[in-house]
Amino acid sequence: MTKVKSFWRKHPIAIVASTVLLACLAGAGWVGASMFRLDPVTVDWDVPEAPELTAGPGQTLYRIDPSRSTATYEVEEILAGVGSTATGETQGIAGDILVDEDDPAASEVGDIVINVEQLTSDESLRDERLRQDYLSSDQYPLVTFATREVEGIPDAIEDGTAYDVTLLGELTIKETTREVEVAGTVTRDDGELHVVADAHILLSDFDAGPISITGLVRSGDDADLHLDLVAPEADQLRIDEQESDQVEYQVATAEDPQFSATVQPVLESSCASCHEPGGSGSGTWELATAGDAARVASGIGLAVESGYMPPWLASEEGVDLQHSPRLTDEEVAAITEWADAGGPLDVDPETRVEATETDGPELRTDVELTLPEPYTGTVEKENDYRCFTLDPGLTEPAAVTGYQFLPDQLPIVHHALVYRVRTDSDEALAEAEARDDDPGWECFGGINVSGSGLSASGMGGSDLLMGWAPGQPPSLFPEGTGMKLEPGDKLVVQMHYHLDEDPPPDQSSLAMQMSDVDPAELDDIEVSTYLAPAEIPCLPEDQEAPRCDRDAEMEALREQYGPAGPIIANGLHAVCGTTPEEISHLDEDGIARTSCDHGVSSTGEVLAVLGHMHEIGSTFRMTLNPDTPEEKVLLDIPRWDFDWQFNYALDEDITLEEGDVIRVECSWDRALVDPTDEPHHISWAEGTEDEMCYSTLATRAPG
Repeated sequence: MTKVKSFWRKHPIAIVASTVLLACLAGAGWVGASMFRLDPVTVDWDVPEAPELTAGPGQTLYRIDPSRSTATYEVEEILAGVGSTATGETQGIAGDILVDEDDPAASEVGDIVINVEQLTSDESLRDERLRQDYLSSDQYPLVTFATREVEGIPDAIEDGTAYDVTLLGELTIKETTREVEVAGTVTRDDGELHVVADAHILLSDFDAGPISITGLVRSGDDADLHLDLVAPEADQLRIDEQESDQVEYQVATAEDPQFSATVQPVLESSCASCHEPGGSGSGTWELATAGDAARVASGIGLAVESGYMPPWLASEEGVDLQHSPRLTDEEVAAITEWADAGGPLDVDPETRVEATETDGPELRTDVELTLPEPYTGTVEKENDYRCFTLDPGLTEPAAVTGYQFLPDQLPIVHHALVYRVRTDSDEALAEAEARDDDPGWECFGGINVSGSGLSASGMGGSDLLMGWAPGQPPSLFPEGTGMKLEPGDKLVVQMHYHLDEDPPPDQSSLAMQMSDVDPAELDDIEVSTYLAPAEIPCLPEDQEAPRCDRDAEMEALREQYGPAGPIIANGLHAVCGTTPEEISHLDEDGIARTSCDHGVSSTGEVLAVLGHMHEIGSTFRMTLNPDTPEEKVLLDIPRWDFDWQFNYALDEDITLEEGDVIRVECSWDRALVDPTDEPHHISWAEGTEDEMCYSTLATRAPG
């Protein structure tokens, strides 16, 4: 046993328990946008082009001068626990104003175009996240205001007089257009127009917020927009060519913190593996060089000082856990002191920042199984759950000791779960595949194969073998263990495709490392699930909305996911001895809570523990033998973050025995519900807009 424990502690692995969260993780639209857009953000600093107006007789054409004009936003935010007003501005503005001297009412305001890629604030990391995750400015760099009507134009225009005007028109952000009112003053003086105006919008109206990055920043929905425009006569305007988009870096002096000695080693050991080009976090911020770090120095300092990075949600209230990435106090101080100094560099900005190499086992591919046929989904089914049979062709007992799932079409493959189906299910598998003409079969809620033990919910304990979500590395099991297979066993992979445009055909595959010793000599790894009900009622002001009635919501789930839709939501109350009415309420802070006690379903040494909820999760806790002298908190997450759902390996010797009890507790914050969603009672279900209180334990089965 000592040898096995030593191996386990040296090699952090994503053991199979981590896979069970994936069935829900796939529905998150932001995952594809922020985690897996691997190209770094590049800002085009050129002045945007706006449609030009043409002056006629008695008319004067004025054109916005971007060098003397600004567009500004203000949004209330809580940044690292501190409330403030976030302000950003851009000078990437273009547009024409046509003034009719003889008939001012005939004056015209052309389209005003604003480049939101160029928005900057006092936090460069905030700017990059805003551009990428909320404004999608690489695809939609321009915001346009098209004036439909101008109120307040005087009968005659006098120089030096400020006139109150209101512009009624349409504001377009990304692909959404809404009517907006812009009110302010316009003054003509010395051949120029000066416009000062304000507008108020809701970010949710434009699918641009509210911004919520749990543990780091949370904004309100209200945004104030301010325009300060100077428009000289068009024939007098000269726009200089933009200088090269070359970032100027601060050169370190002898008194400054030295990047190479104090900061670079921390970045290489704790940040680069995720944020290096192609890494899972590179779509948010790419760290390839010292210059990449200096460019967002203040944001890095804020992220590490607040504990947001490196991500680790587990508190110290639970048992000891392995492989915590938390920085030491000295490392945090080194980063923050450097950031506070402005991010000075004592090396060339192009100096490479490379992840520290770690020694560890590599996956050996002995068997690779590919989906039998390419599968093409349809946008009519945004969340498409499809199952496929994979036949390893076993003629003698075998054991899987490691695996890697290989998605064919990464943008649409949001998770894969692999189940073991015994040889006597061959006829049922054939029946499932014959349900429709497409490859595989539809399989919400599980693999839906009669006789497999997985037809209802997929909570089949050791029948769940493997899984994958984007960014997951190859998985290797501890020495002396494996997932055992018998001759004739089949594998069924449940794919969750998340489709928002015409999808390409997918033909993903699974690579497996097989044991090179007799499987009888290995201990089996078992994965057990422990669940609690989820019932989050609507806010009091929304109670009359149709889907705020729980029965109506159950019917909506049935329509969306078929008969299995409400099964778990209702069945968990029977398992846990609760009723929907009993737990369906919010406290004074808008928090809903749940709890359920379970007798252990698999005994043996605990290897790893995982908790899973969706986007409005607040807290999670799993406790062994609660309310007894032997109580142990196996995992405590006081601040849930959907972005970081880890499998935690224990660093204590804990063995589950017959009669032990596992308590699972979850809470949810109703305030985190997307304001654009239709108000609805939230219960346990498959979609991201639904919720779960889901946890697993991976145990080493007794030999």
